[in-house]
Amino acid sequence: MTNNSKQLIQLGPSLTRLHQIKMRTLLLLLLFCHVSSPVLHSRKYFITASTGISNLPGFIATLEIDELLVVYCDNNKNLDVKLNIAKLFFKLNPEELNSYKQNCFQDLPNTFLTFLYILMSLFIESEDVHVLQHVHGLEWDDETEEVKVFAQFGYDGEDLLEWDPNSFTWIAQRPEADIVKEIMDADKALRNFFEVYVAQNYLEWLKNYVKYGRSFLLRTGFSRTQATLLLGSCPGPAGSCPPVCG
Repeated sequence: MTNNSKQLIQLGPSLTRLHQIKMRTLLLLLLFCHVSSPVLHSRKYFITASTGISNLPGFIATLEIDELLVVYCDNNKNLDVKLNIAKLFFKLNPEELNSYKQNCFQDLPNTFLTFLYILMSLFIESEDVHVLQHVHGLEWDDETEEVKVFAQFGYDGEDLLEWDPNSFTWIAQRPEADIVKEIMDADKALRNFFEVYVAQNYLEWLKNYVKYGRSFLLRTGFSRTQATLLLGSCPGPAGSCPPVCG
């Protein structure tokens, strides 16, 4: 086994830590207008690591809940909480903000930029412009209870690996990704993360927040103006989800 392969295997625990960022900013779900109608909920992380692009940070991470951008950060120590409700939460829980900064400014950039350079070495490529992209999360239908866990890696604009939730292995999306697939499949910690942590913990979080959000909205009867002030914009068009945002 090459040194690069060994390094990639050692990335397992670091990649796992990526998924353990404490994101209680999911409280933004308190303001979603899905009070009685069935809906597809989602929690998605997007990661981009790059080299050779002068006007782009080498590392960018974002979190989206139900297709709404919640947090943006990069390795230039920029962190932007997009929703007012999340800003209020971080103000009340500064330790959570400090934890997120640690992940965004140090742990995750080191992990993904290292992964990017290992891929460049495995594919015998020069230090030119290269981009590694990653997305993972889950979707949950609160009516049918159907759950879909997903994860993908892309490299230089092409698909590299895709997670198979049925076999709990990675699917190589091109021939040169076979060696990366073998290494990733051998990483038990990474497999356990998607098989257990995402499938169970992410789902439990989503259900709890949606349930609490519905209870909170019905109990307080937020007006459209109040929802707009907390969320940054009303989560639905006028009259679309009475009595909360109507």
